[in-house]
Amino acid sequence: MPRIRSNIVAVYIVRPADSADSGVELLMLQRPRGHRFADSWQTVGGHIEERRGETAWQAALRELDEETGLEVEQWYRIDRPEIFYNPENDSIYLVPAFVAVAAPEAEPVLSEEHQAYRWQAPQAAAASVDWAAMRDSILLVGEALADPRHPALGLTPFDPEDLGHG
Repeated sequence: MPRIRSNIVAVYIVRPADSADSGVELLMLQRPRGHRFADSWQTVGGHIEERRGETAWQAALRELDEETGLEVEQWYRIDRPEIFYNPENDSIYLVPAFVAVAAPEAEPVLSEEHQAYRWQAPQAAAASVDWAAMRDSILLVGEALADPRHPALGLTPFDPEDLGHG
């Protein structure tokens, strides 16, 4: 019987798009050669450091900082986790997912975990990934932030300062 795991997080970084009618663009990161998913385009993600008592939202903040160094203007949680099955360890993963809104001119500083980045409209970003759960989250984020001033269904704002991070 498969195990249920929830020890990784996903973070979708967005910034307002140049064009007023296009909502947001998402930051897509390319894994380097030698990585398990070499050359694939992904979002920020990583493991929750359970041994340190890290929560999912704390892991999201840490991973965003480690992988991009970006300042965040607004945080959201995606209201439903991503779900996928990994046959290598016979596990079903429930992945808490978050959205980090950066400034319009924001540019990341990449860590060694990625070799390239690009900002893309949601439809293009969704078409560039290899996983259905990631594609679905990208499309949800694009739809919910089509008008970034009025987020729609699927995202709930949260403030890490209110949760004791600061």
